[in-house]
Amino acid sequence: MNAQVNRYVGRARRVAQDAGLGPALKLARRHMLPSARRNRIDDRNLGLLISFLLREDSNCIDVGAHRGDVLRAIVNRSPRGQHIAYEPIPDLYAELCAEFPGVMVRRAALADRVGVSSFAYVRSRPAYSGLRQRVPDGMEEIEQISVDVERLDDIVSVDRPVTLIKIDVEGGEYGVLAGGQKLVTQSRPHVVFEFGAAAREYGVSPDDMYGLVDSDLGLRIYDLDGSGPFTRVQFRRIAETGRRFNFVAHP
Repeated sequence: MNAQVNRYVGRARRVAQDAGLGPALKLARRHMLPSARRNRIDDRNLGLLISFLLREDSNCIDVGAHRGDVLRAIVNRSPRGQHIAYEPIPDLYAELCAEFPGVMVRRAALADRVGVSSFAYVRSRPAYSGLRQRVPDGMEEIEQISVDVERLDDIVSVDRPVTLIKIDVEGGEYGVLAGGQKLVTQSRPHVVFEFGAAAREYGVSPDDMYGLVDSDLGLRIYDLDGSGPFTRVQFRRIAETGRRFNFVAHP
C-alpha cells in the first residue's frame, strides 16, 4: 500500500511541475503524505500484532492478499497454521500460489452473497481494484473482469478456530464481515480491517460498520496504535475525518 501511495505522489508531482501548478502540487503533498506516514506506522503495528498474537499453529485468513506482504508475515510466524488467502486479480493470484504453496489461495472476492460479479481491475494501480469502481474513468487504466464471489461462512468451517482475519478490499469490508458472521462469532478472532471513503461506493456508512462489528459480532474497535475501544460517535468522527483508516476489532 505504501508503494502505491508513493508512486501516486510522484506522478502528481511530475504532472503539476510540467503544468506549472505549484499550488496543486503542495495540496497533493499535504493530503497524500500524511496518509503514507500513517500507513507506515500501521504496517509496523500490524507486524507487532502478528508477532504478539500468533502461535506457530495459528490459523489466519488474508482477504485481499495483493502481493502477499501481510500473508508473508503470517506464514513466517505461524508455519504450521492452515491459512487461506483471497485475491481475485489473476496475475497476483498466480504469484501468491507460486510463493505460498502451503496456503489455500482462492481466486475469488468475498461478500455477503455468492455468484459472479464484475470487478474493476485497476491495472495502473492494482491496490485500488475492487467489486465497485472507485477511480473515475480516464484517470487510470481500468479493466472490468469477471470474478467469482464467495461467502466466508461457506468456505471456512467453524470447527477450525481462526486467530486473525485481515481484510483490505477497497471499501467492501462490510460485505466480507457480513458474509462471515457465523465464523467470527464462534472463533472470536482479531479482525484487522480498513474503513474509509471507499466504503461510500458500497453504500456503507461508519454507523453501518460500527453496528455490524460492535453490536452484531460483539467485537470492540481500536486503531492500530491501541487507542479504543471506540464508541459509535468516536468511530464515526474518526472515519469521516480520515485520521485513521486501519482498525483492529477483537473481543
